[in-house]
Amino acid sequence: MIYGQNKPNIVWLVCEDQSLFFSAYGDSTSYTPNLDSLANHSTIYTNCFTPSPVCSPSRSSIITGMYPTNIGTQNMRSYKKTGEINPHTQLPYYSPKSDVEFKFFTEYLRSQNYYCTNNSKEDYNMEKSPLAWDESSKSAHWKNRQNNQPFFSVFNFGITHESSVWSENYEHLDNEIDEISLPEFFPNSNEIKEDFLTNYKNIERLDEQIGMVIQQLKEDELYDQTIIFFFSDHGGPFPRYKRSIYDTGIQCPLYVKWENSKTSTYNDQLISFIDFAPTILDIINFKDAHKFDGISFFQKDDRLNIYAATDRFDSIQNKRRCVRNHHYKLILNCDTQTSIHKNVEYRNQMQTMQVLDSLNSIKSNNEYFSFWYQPQKSDYEFYDVINDPYELNNLIDDSSLVDEIKALKSLLENWMRNCTYDAFSENQILDLMYPNKMIPLKSSEPIIEQVGQSIIIQPSIMGASIGYKNNIGSSWKPYEIGQFIDAIDVNQVIQYKPGFETITVNITQQ
Repeated sequence: MIYGQNKPNIVWLVCEDQSLFFSAYGDSTSYTPNLDSLANHSTIYTNCFTPSPVCSPSRSSIITGMYPTNIGTQNMRSYKKTGEINPHTQLPYYSPKSDVEFKFFTEYLRSQNYYCTNNSKEDYNMEKSPLAWDESSKSAHWKNRQNNQPFFSVFNFGITHESSVWSENYEHLDNEIDEISLPEFFPNSNEIKEDFLTNYKNIERLDEQIGMVIQQLKEDELYDQTIIFFFSDHGGPFPRYKRSIYDTGIQCPLYVKWENSKTSTYNDQLISFIDFAPTILDIINFKDAHKFDGISFFQKDDRLNIYAATDRFDSIQNKRRCVRNHHYKLILNCDTQTSIHKNVEYRNQMQTMQVLDSLNSIKSNNEYFSFWYQPQKSDYEFYDVINDPYELNNLIDDSSLVDEIKALKSLLENWMRNCTYDAFSENQILDLMYPNKMIPLKSSEPIIEQVGQSIIIQPSIMGASIGYKNNIGSSWKPYEIGQFIDAIDVNQVIQYKPGFETITVNITQQ
């Protein structure tokens, strides 16, 4: 098929574990000519937030446009393709079977003839929809599409992941270390500065890798006509960043280069990752999707607040919730009998963490990290994020802010009440989704009816996705309910819904 190109191409450039450590946000420590050039053609969003400061819950929100606490994906890596028992919880791995309807939003793009590719990290905290991508692999690329077919291509870059802070070996010169300026809440430590310097050098390598993708767009004469998103999956790799509900953990860089954009602008509207899916569908003028938790920010500014949650990381429980507007932020600590600090074994490989633990053991930490290790925490924290961007001065007892605190408490309580799985432990979530922990639930086959030379298909489970193909090696094509398709085009039909057994039917055997 030859496509007439009348819809925009879209590329996502997704890095891992990064806060606002980029020139567009005032931090020029890294040399990033490719990202700087992209920023010069982009809208720089200064208030973009993830609903979860850790990878798989965050990515579940990006791919579905839903809050993790609403679809049951808020606990870190609760799903594993091979099943088995999760060693962190002693519970079975599971893909969420939610009472809330949701889909991978790329299914809708593919139904509009978009060629959708992912290169190549998934980590959605659930079984991947077989209809999500034309290709998801290290070789996935827009170049594999048909002539002039519009495309949505995601490129994931792992070089800035937390683990690269301790696994990448750079030679750090004394003058380079001296030039590093740490956030004010860290102790003045050369070892911590070395970790920050390593992260900045990882960002430089990220810039080189992103430059290759941008150069390919230019060589293919696609750059001006392609919308490009650059963002991170959550905040930076350091303690009090990743896994933290403070802005250091949930605030992310976001550049969007719109079609034919030639200048740089700044935009301070509030954006949540749950807004990405409806925004992409709004861009292509697709109207028939299910109801998202998110809202489109394409030429709009409708969001008044953002919300975020932390739950289980590895074997550590850390249930916290927050609501934030442009001026203030309220945090609810659901467990007040433990410290903000959590002993995450994976993170203990980082030199910074070893320094903080060592200082704590001899009671020599600075004021902030002494507080971080305290064995209890307050029910609520309240911050003026304009005047206190690092959230160091808790104003919950400030009598002049009673009205603001009350308003945010009400908003947070209402949000939590309306998120289906917010109030439940992981064990309770599993019991609600899977009676007797039967994972996955059995499906019946979709209903396939031949009408003359055509086939129509009905799912046997309400809300399930249906796909078909006529070549064993090809990708599944999304099927729209009520659509007539030529029987000659169908050899197999697939039915998928998160939490249920995926059913494949061979038409030749009907």
